Parts: sequence; C-alpha cells; structure tokens
Amino acid sequence: MATVAINVVLRDSLIMAGNELYAKILLDTAEVTTFVNEFYADVEGIARTGWINIHTDKIFETGKQYINAHIPLLASGTCLREGRHQFPIRVLIPDYVPSSFESQFGTVRYAIKVILRTRSEQSSVTEVFPFLVTARSFLEDLPGRMLRSYECNDEVDFTCCTFPFGRVFVKILMPRTAFVVGEEIHCSVFIKNSMRKTLKDCCISLIMKTQYEATSRYERLNEKKLLEQIIELVTLGKARRKAFEDQILKLPDTVPPTQQQNKTEPHIIILSYVVKFTAQPGIELELPIVLTAERQRGLPLPIGTIEQNYNDDNLV
Repeated sequence: MATVAINVVLRDSLIMAGNELYAKILLDTAEVTTFVNEFYADVEGIARTGWINIHTDKIFETGKQYINAHIPLLASGTCLREGRHQFPIRVLIPDYVPSSFESQFGTVRYAIKVILRTRSEQSSVTEVFPFLVTARSFLEDLPGRMLRSYECNDEVDFTCCTFPFGRVFVKILMPRTAFVVGEEIHCSVFIKNSMRKTLKDCCISLIMKTQYEATSRYERLNEKKLLEQIIELVTLGKARRKAFEDQILKLPDTVPPTQQQNKTEPHIIILSYVVKFTAQPGIELELPIVLTAERQRGLPLPIGTIEQNYNDDNLV
C-alpha cells in the first residue's frame, strides 16, 4: 500500500504560449521519515501524428517535442518528515508552441510528470498531471483589412450539353473575417436563383480544417491528411430568391485558435477555419476566417483561473 500521495495545483487552468506555468507540487507522506533518492518534475509538451495508409499499408508517424524542462525538487539523501510538503515551480512556455489538441490522427499534449524514488517501493511514486495550453494570438495584431466588413460573391452556372438550366448567385456578408474564441459570428446570406428548381438543404456552418503531416516509419516519405469537422451549423431550409439576414454561428470556448505554419518551428498539425454555405444541388461557397485566443494583450483568458492558497512570492 502506497504511503505517499502527490498532487499538483495550477495557478491557471489555461496557459497562453509565451506566459509562465506556475504550479505547486504537493507531497503527502504517512511515513515518519522518508529518505529521498530522487525527486524531480519534468514539464513536457509533445505533438504526435500517426496513421496507416489503407491503400499501401504503410505506417506514418511523427513526433515533435516543444517543451522539455527538468526541475530537481530535492537533493538525494534528503529526509522528509510525516505530513504535507509543498514545492512551487515556474516554467516559461515558449511563445511558438501550438494549442492543446486531441483527435484521431494527432494530438498535442502538455503535462507535468512528477517522479519520487525512495529507499522503499511503498513510498516511490510517479504521477502525470496534464495541463492546457492555447496558442499565442491577438486580434489587435492582425491586419486592419481583416477587421472590416467583407463581401463574398459566387455564381454557379448550371449548363449541361450546351443547354442552360439557369444560374445561382450567392452573396455572403460578414462584419469582419477575424474573431476571438468564444465570440458569435454574424453573417447574412443572399440568394438569387434563376433555375426552375428550388435550392434545398441550404445551411451555413463553421468548419475546422485540420492538416496532419507524418513520416513513413521505414521510408523517407511524408504524407499529409486533411480532415474537416463541423463546429456549428445553422439550417436555412429551401430558397429560390431569398435573404437570410443576421445568421449567428457561436464559437465555443473550447475550440483552439487558428494555428498556421511556423517557419522557424514547423508544426505537424495545422488548424484553419472557414464559414461555409452549402445547398442542393451542388452549391458550395467557403469564406476563410481567423480565430485568435484574445482580443488584445493583457486581458484574461476566457477560461477561469485557480488561485486558491496560491502565493507568487513563494515561487522560485
């Protein structure tokens, strides 16, 4: 039966890249004396992608480490008395790291791994405590054109064997093309249909596009995979000549911000977003947008913080 318990208390439940991770490692021991051989914490951030190509049976997998910090907590030979002991730590999260992410073909995970080795197996323990990171991005840093109203037009000509069956005009209006995670996207859709058929299944959606990159396990060969996930969908119904004004797409607080390729630190998982209008038969119109973590520098992140019994002055 274990005689030692280890827990971690984070000051922030969500950490933006470029900020510092503040945490307290709590060690509770029921033994009168515990002699330490090793006691340290490793802070790690690792991205992994992987899949099997169903056509060639080739295995593709890649890993990229963004954080690897080793923090000694006690010297070898230290004697711990019975009770609770606290060990504050502070680690800088690089500003280029991607957001925490979980999916079928790739993950980005951050964790604090605490390892205690003593003279007794009952008091030796290893624990892993995950924490969340969001990519560093601010709305105020984007070009001004992305913060102005935008109009997207498209025309589909239905012609078969030189016989014209009509045209469909679609226009999407948006107040801007850059948003903050947790906001609402307001958009208006205008349709002019000169066909005899009525457009069916009209809808507008917010879609996250994820591009994964991995390397063959046995060959010098890279492969990319692109997946689309519907984040929010609004059904508009049928349309012949109609305006769908002020449609609202809600951005969940849990979606990661846009993650583009980084020239200095290439990413193996890329995240992008589009607002997409679809209708039958065969009408599709995509409008790329950008999501940022915050509106401006210095504002708190949307997810709350945990600051119970926390004192920054004790951190070293």
